Amino acid sequence: MHIARAYCVEAGKVVDIYQARALFFAQEEPRRRFQFLCSDDACRAANATRVTGVNYDKLVEDERDRVVVKPHFRMNPETPHNPGCEWVARDRRFETLECPDGIPPRHGEGRRFRRLKSSDLVDVFLPAQTATAAVPATSTRLAPPNGRDREATGLDGSNARNPRRLSNATRTDFLEAVVSAYELLEPEERREVMLRIGRGSRLSYSKTFCRIEHYFAVGGKRIFHGGVRVQAHGPNFAVRFFDHVVKAGSGSPLEVSLYLKRDALLTHWNGRFLLALLAEASKPGHYAHCYFYGRLVNHAKLDNRVVVEVDSLEHLAFTVRKRGVGSPG
Repeated sequence: MHIARAYCVEAGKVVDIYQARALFFAQEEPRRRFQFLCSDDACRAANATRVTGVNYDKLVEDERDRVVVKPHFRMNPETPHNPGCEWVARDRRFETLECPDGIPPRHGEGRRFRRLKSSDLVDVFLPAQTATAAVPATSTRLAPPNGRDREATGLDGSNARNPRRLSNATRTDFLEAVVSAYELLEPEERREVMLRIGRGSRLSYSKTFCRIEHYFAVGGKRIFHGGVRVQAHGPNFAVRFFDHVVKAGSGSPLEVSLYLKRDALLTHWNGRFLLALLAEASKPGHYAHCYFYGRLVNHAKLDNRVVVEVDSLEHLAFTVRKRGVGSPG
């Protein structure tokens, strides 16, 4: 059963899995895992229904049988949900949409994916609009993402500035939610499933996600990605892509880099997780894959380098794995 939100006992509020992760890494070490109950008030009151948080406390992605296990909530079989629970009702709605006649679709028909539930697929990415420029050094945007079908609330339980509810459960303004779907889709599924960024054209996932080396060869809205080397520079981090880019009319390859300051990260609701993630990626035997929705700009001092610029840290995502699990780049 798909569960997008749960009630965190320690925080005393309903959170999604990314908020739960941010709260976990905001703790001082040694960190303690949380207890979760159903987000549905009636279900929680009637049964004290427990929910299990999976991998929200991990920095390096767990991979079982070559399948990455993303952070998510799952049902606890020891405490069943009330028949009127919002997640039970949601599952019934999706079953009706996928099997309108009560007959499961044949292989290849309908929205059936090998490693992803159709209810977890993102159809629309709505980039957050901020007044600050690339990875702002003095950002004050502490609110978590609007996420999927919920009202944005701050990690302290207060409403975010200008909160809004997204009626379409397949929309998000948090890049990592889109990246999670992309990484769980099989290559052939990425060519079939469509994604729209803002008011841009609908493109397949395989075209929307573009390798960094093709940055200057494509047009329109894209999410760029590639393998990176992460190096600690004191309290800050330098991120350098393995692949280079070439501008039209120039045969000289350009390095692509990103510099993240600790102080800037700590102003973001998810900043302590990002810091811990980058520190892990910088360790020997680890590598990272970086995704960003933004642009490349000229380096202020070096002619042979361009720099990643994003409007919000929510337009930046990393996955970290140990060498020997998957392949870097």
